[in-house]
Amino acid sequence: MWDESGICDIVKNQFKCRKIAVIGDLIVDEYIIGKVNRISPEAPVPILNYTDRCLKAGGAANVANNLRELGADVCVSGVVGNDEAGSWLRKELALKGIDVTNILSEDRTTSVKTRFATRGQQLLRVDHERIANISAICQEKIREYLKQMIGEVDAVILSDYSKGVLSSGVFVSEMIALCNERHIVAAVDSKSKNIECFANADFVKPNNTELEEAAGVKIQDDNSLSRAGEIYLRRSGAKCLVVTRGPDGISIFRPHMKRNDIASKAMSVYDVTGAGDTVISVLTLGLTCGLSMEVSVQLANLAAGVVIGKNGTSTLNADELVRRVHEEKNS
Repeated sequence: MWDESGICDIVKNQFKCRKIAVIGDLIVDEYIIGKVNRISPEAPVPILNYTDRCLKAGGAANVANNLRELGADVCVSGVVGNDEAGSWLRKELALKGIDVTNILSEDRTTSVKTRFATRGQQLLRVDHERIANISAICQEKIREYLKQMIGEVDAVILSDYSKGVLSSGVFVSEMIALCNERHIVAAVDSKSKNIECFANADFVKPNNTELEEAAGVKIQDDNSLSRAGEIYLRRSGAKCLVVTRGPDGISIFRPHMKRNDIASKAMSVYDVTGAGDTVISVLTLGLTCGLSMEVSVQLANLAAGVVIGKNGTSTLNADELVRRVHEEKNS
């Protein structure tokens, strides 16, 4: 049941009492901004006249940022390279008040996604990275860190962007088992097709494309959506499947229950980058505060609607979310 005043109270007063651990692939999102006035005489491509450059935390780091902006206490664990991007990311998160003591460094390239854009329109994305599974040493350090922290946190979010931190199914299963032992929320956002390791996760949040690829079903209508969701849920063994479907909203699948569809609440669409990170952040916080899955998803849906109205990888704070809840009631 949607209780506006109760939900707003939770967002304002209870989110900030939660501590969440984020484990996953840390990414730097770089934006090169400029103006386009003409086409190059050398090739049929636009000439971007540079005006600005900015860096933002992406991937699992954006999940951590979202949680922190909403008031939660956050610790993040992952791996970066011994490079400028990795150093910047560690400092940026620390400045936000996020615990970065278990961001590890090894001989690899920190993943950087560089987007060239003009007037909000992306012209080109260049990915600079070296995708590789993390070392056994780093994996063990992350495992031991979580064992130390597990008694202090309300939830663990596994944010897998297929860069190597969560590539081991055994490792992922161990993380979920630790959460189950402590009866805390285990949330998974993964691009992986190897979904059997998600058994007993409280929920897994793929998007439509990730669902298609993992289930092996092309989603074309309601029937194929239901079939894909049922396959994913059965194979993964997760307690709940939450599928973000862009303009078609969010669908909830649970064993032996009818699919629940929640319509998109986007006010305007400017940039969808990182919207899934916002969804899993708000959804996880909602569940740790005692909200039902349906209400938590509705709240996450409203939050995503705010974020995609912003430029680039973005977050929202508790006041923005409360304001959006009020607006929804009056719409």
